Amino acid sequence: MGRKFEISLIKVLYLFGISSFIYLIKKPLAKEWLLVFFIKSYYASLVDNLVVKRGYVQYPTRFPKQVKTSVLFDYIIFLITCVFYNQLTKDSRIIQCLLKVLYFSIPMTIAELWLEKNTRLIKYKNGWNWTTTFYSLSFSLLLVRFTMSVIRRIFNNEYDLSQIVLVNQQQEAEKYRNI
Repeated sequence: MGRKFEISLIKVLYLFGISSFIYLIKKPLAKEWLLVFFIKSYYASLVDNLVVKRGYVQYPTRFPKQVKTSVLFDYIIFLITCVFYNQLTKDSRIIQCLLKVLYFSIPMTIAELWLEKNTRLIKYKNGWNWTTTFYSLSFSLLLVRFTMSVIRRIFNNEYDLSQIVLVNQQQEAEKYRNI
């Protein structure tokens, strides 16, 4: 594929990603989905920077050029996919989450493998291959899902932290009254 095609594809994917993000914000529980978005961006920053620095993956054609990672994939496409996965699995049990992760990681792996073979958007190096991509995508989706389940448990009725804060404030007020 030519460079023109690659640049056009990047533009279309940026447009798709931004419009998908707007769609996600309008859904119920927008704060929760934004939290998923930011947690995933934090994980993506850590992992992809490490993978690129170690030379496992290269992004020869990218925008912006100053960044060595793929801003499009790391901070738009994969984040939105992760939000969709979390929306799909919000009330799912563990086995269902493990099965549903395949709905996302298999097509993403196939798409990335096609891009690696037919474009200069991504290149595998130093033993990185499609299986590594598949496992890393699946693990990443599950890690964010697990993180969100922990956050939901902490901040939902199971552990009402507002009551703990209120009790601590009341105890502090009692100390000052007794002085």
